[in-house]
Amino acid sequence: MFRRSLSLLPLLLLATPALAADKVDPKIKADFDKTDTNHDGFLTRAEVDARVARMDVGKAKMPAGKAKAIAGAWFNTADANHDGKVSPAEMQGLFRALASRYDTNHDGVISLDERAAARAAVLGGAGAGPVGR
Repeated sequence: MFRRSLSLLPLLLLATPALAADKVDPKIKADFDKTDTNHDGFLTRAEVDARVARMDVGKAKMPAGKAKAIAGAWFNTADANHDGKVSPAEMQGLFRALASRYDTNHDGVISLDERAAARAAVLGGAGAGPVGR
């Protein structure tokens, strides 16, 4: 359940074509920098926990327990080399994997219809509609 909820987090960043493997997409880097509060070039578990805790869900704040679980699942998935921190490249790798999963027509872009389908899949079809930009 939490792994499925986790996949909602990067949907806003997925509407960009893939870049060369050695370059981090500027939108992903900007989001990374917002989370990297100590500016050391890596995300710690505490930084990810704090970022997810600040997220809104609709008109309300995400419940603390759910935020912690989602942040933990996101961090564990993103930390590909299991060194206890997430680099910009690891973050982009996770987002690319998610984008690949949701880009059903394989054109390199998540369309509004593909976003809506992804959201419906994550939410189990309940209350799912097109995701705004």
